[in-house]
Amino acid sequence: MSLFRRPRPALTSFALRDWTPRIVEVLLRMPAWLRLSKSEAALLAGYMEIQFVPSGLVFIRQDDPSQTDGMMLLLDGEVSVEKSASQTSDSLVVSIAQPGALLGEMGILNDAPRSASCVAYTDAVLALLTRDALERLVTEFPQVAAKLALGIASRLAERLRSTSSKLSTLSQVTAAMHPTLDASTLAGGLKRSKTRKG
Repeated sequence: MSLFRRPRPALTSFALRDWTPRIVEVLLRMPAWLRLSKSEAALLAGYMEIQFVPSGLVFIRQDDPSQTDGMMLLLDGEVSVEKSASQTSDSLVVSIAQPGALLGEMGILNDAPRSASCVAYTDAVLALLTRDALERLVTEFPQVAAKLALGIASRLAERLRSTSSKLSTLSQVTAAMHPTLDASTLAGGLKRSKTRKG
């Protein structure tokens, strides 16, 4: 089942185009974490489905457990990546993804709900790799699948390092703003709150 609705009429001219060369071009321009040869990129492109997304459509919704099936490569247009603290709070734009961005790669590795929402900022064209397609790739071309999986893992590791660095900076700012709160005070407060609950 597709994650997306059918394209609106303005996008139908896109449907006539062969997107395989564009997918290959984008895959080959990926940073060093994805090291595919041109033939491997073309092979991977054959497992992907083209999806047309009209401007304004929320095509991935944060915390939605029904949309965990694949990852997308943005080929054309822009996508707003948004996060919210809860379902009732306003979302915050984390980034505007440009062509070449990979979206939802964690979803292809596990069944966890999406960690952010994706909204088509403009009309957009995406190449979707479903988990079923990835499983076929693993069976039929394990070396290419291994390179892709290693690339995704490297990208996630980069994100984890970046998040860790941001948390460290936030911790330092918090400590500077509240000099009376040190790690031992916070730890003691956590122990007291656990004792009260227990």
